[in-house]
Amino acid sequence: MHAVNDAESSDSEVDSLFDEPHIAMRTAPPIPGLFAPPIRLPLELANDIVQQCMRLYFDGRGINQIMLFGRTTSEHDGNMGSGLPPFLITLLHRLAELLRDHLPEQVHEMLFPPKDAPPRARQAILNLYHPGEGISPHVDLLKRFDDGIIGDMPLGRNQWDLYLEERSILVLSEDARYNWTHGIDGRLKDFVGEGVDGQGEPEWIERGTRLSITFRWLLPGADIVGGPDP
Repeated sequence: MHAVNDAESSDSEVDSLFDEPHIAMRTAPPIPGLFAPPIRLPLELANDIVQQCMRLYFDGRGINQIMLFGRTTSEHDGNMGSGLPPFLITLLHRLAELLRDHLPEQVHEMLFPPKDAPPRARQAILNLYHPGEGISPHVDLLKRFDDGIIGDMPLGRNQWDLYLEERSILVLSEDARYNWTHGIDGRLKDFVGEGVDGQGEPEWIERGTRLSITFRWLLPGADIVGGPDP
């Protein structure tokens, strides 16, 4: 579940025994700059990424978050994530291919720079969520991260609930990145709207363990340890 709230609103609805459960949508709400295309990571690639992440970072370590950093040049010269582990570089290349026909050209170019673009610093953050865990609504740090965020897995309509199926891809840019908060409600199951085929009644879906990978651009200077705030 990915809750997206209007950053201008400080009020939120409070669940109680007498409230109707929020129904999560299966399609992206009409927020400019938010994209949740109807595509999925290939199953074989997703399974390999999960195995790599668990083996390298999570199994037996008692942690649930890892941050990695790399220098990126261009998707066209094969060096889209120097410094990141090879499986994340492979993921970036597959994301560039999968999203090409599902994003506006300028958004795709922002996420995956053209050949003549100058090198930039990119952060990859890996989060492991167990059933019942979530993250408070937030806007990614404005003085540290640039526009264009890719994640794989949004109530007045100042809040929307979006259900992200396994292997989903989510892109936040422009209004969705700067003027809306995003987060995950901590619960064991979600009340999800119509089925994938658009038919049927809402249903409760229990959560399993969730691994998310998020790619974000660092603003100039934000990758320098001990330097002044950008």
